[in-house]
Amino acid sequence: MMTQQNPSALKAWQQPLGWLLLIVWVGGVEYLLGWGNVLAVWDKVNPTTLVVAFVLLLLAYALAAWRLYDYFPQALQGKGLATWRLLSVHVLRRQFFPTHAGEGGFPAAMKHEFGVTHADSISALLWFRFLDIHAALAFLIYPLLVVTPLRRLAIPVIAVWVVLPLLVYLLRNVIEARFAGRDGYFSQLVQQTLYGLPDNWSEFWRSWLMTWASWMVKLLTLAWLLGQFLPDVTWNMRLTAVVLGELASALPLFVPLSAGLYEGGIIAGLLPVSSLQPIAIAAINVHLFVLVVMLVGGLLATLLGKLRG
Repeated sequence: MMTQQNPSALKAWQQPLGWLLLIVWVGGVEYLLGWGNVLAVWDKVNPTTLVVAFVLLLLAYALAAWRLYDYFPQALQGKGLATWRLLSVHVLRRQFFPTHAGEGGFPAAMKHEFGVTHADSISALLWFRFLDIHAALAFLIYPLLVVTPLRRLAIPVIAVWVVLPLLVYLLRNVIEARFAGRDGYFSQLVQQTLYGLPDNWSEFWRSWLMTWASWMVKLLTLAWLLGQFLPDVTWNMRLTAVVLGELASALPLFVPLSAGLYEGGIIAGLLPVSSLQPIAIAAINVHLFVLVVMLVGGLLATLLGKLRG
């Protein structure tokens, strides 16, 4: 007779198992590729390219912070650097803790720093996650369609997909009535997300446009950086690969720093058009670059906040 697994016990195992997988991944890279060989490719990258890519990624994270700042104008007014610092710490926290713990720190920090209620911050976070996933998938759908026999459908399909948040906002009252009073995880998730929708059209357009601006800067920069390591791979395939890397790192599987997950997404996107070893080396280095920018962004926001304070 099978016994039911205790969810708390499973969660308790997530963190030690994740760190074990990180150690295995680091050792596996050394055994299969050699860290010296992996990092040696940076010698071929123009330093100016690295500086530009670094600044652009910082801009992408700053746009995400601005979206949060704009969403709570009364609570966050005049606290732009503090907002950037909180969001940077939250992004870093998600790299070192399982999903339930990493995301759970956001409402607690919003309450402690700015007095925003848990309900408001969680709902806003869910709305932002919806916009983030929608924007990232848009950058995946179009290049995938372009390189298939369905290329003629690329423009109409992406046009329908792009307006999805607009339809959700237009039909919010209908959707809310449809799920009102219903139990179940999905129904509760929909209701809480709808609670986080902007109060007016101006706020809706700003949150939507800032989401697109942030993802556009980030994904185009990463695709460009990936091209420094794999110059023979087409732009569409590089863009597809970095989107898959971002989506893979967001899977509810805990490995610190998303080690192996991010690389796996990029490899899955590029394996049909290139050999495994150069793809793996490029994927690891792009991921390392993203992690460095995350860390420096958090430290910079903290330092500027202290200097201002």
